[in-house]
Amino acid sequence: MKLLCLRSVIGGLILAASATASSAEMYRWVDENGRVHFGDRPPTDAKAEDVSGNLAPINSIGSTGSQRPILTTATRSRVSQKVDDEYRERQLREKQKKQKKMKKACDKARNDLEAIQGRVVFLDNNGKEVRRTERERQQIAEKLQREIKYYCG
Repeated sequence: MKLLCLRSVIGGLILAASATASSAEMYRWVDENGRVHFGDRPPTDAKAEDVSGNLAPINSIGSTGSQRPILTTATRSRVSQKVDDEYRERQLREKQKKQKKMKKACDKARNDLEAIQGRVVFLDNNGKEVRRTERERQQIAEKLQREIKYYCG
């Protein structure tokens, strides 16, 4: 019984240690000369971004390997370039996603503004007509124009 309990405790400690080792943090920052740096600790003199959750493992040792691979300066440079390329690609995808969302909101605001011009019937969620004054219609149109200015530029 004691042996089983001891094995469970040791197994738990090993799992906790491996989880801690695999969840190491990675930071990216740009120095005053415009050079990109990566490290496991953020610098004190620059703003760093935590990129640890966004990167795939570059080197991994399978169950058959028992030695750490030796990284030459050229290999480190390629690895650094790959990490930087992945970061730039992710930033580009996020920018494109945001632009698509803004365009959709812009188109909706323009369509809504076009629909509200002239004679309009407002309906509630149940499909029943809701009376609006001309002033309320103008306020809605002004709000839509502000949305167009924000989303469409």
